[in-house]
Amino acid sequence: MEYTVIKEYNDAPDFPIRVEKGEKLQFIEESNPDGDWANWIYCRGNSKEGWVPKQILFIENDLVTIIQDYFAKEHTLSVDETLIKEYELNGWIWSKKLGGDNELAWAPLNHLSKV
Repeated sequence: MEYTVIKEYNDAPDFPIRVEKGEKLQFIEESNPDGDWANWIYCRGNSKEGWVPKQILFIENDLVTIIQDYFAKEHTLSVDETLIKEYELNGWIWSKKLGGDNELAWAPLNHLSKV
């Protein structure tokens, strides 16, 4: 499915978190379940921290175990760019830019419109 960028996005983290299956991290906080970004957990580990989708975590008290690899790389978006969706998760799409370098990254759905 294709999406067109309708609002610029320049908030990509400088050091996006990358986690691997089996890794253990500290549970810091959960996003607002009634807000725009439900189902995200802020985690901290050895030299890393960031938001990770709740669906790929096994949560036990203040410790989480990663059950699927994840990389939080985000696109920088300019109005009228076109993205090709690979899949959708928690208000974001994992996608590549049409005519770009085929690099996959996340883009927030509230900055996009379906073509």
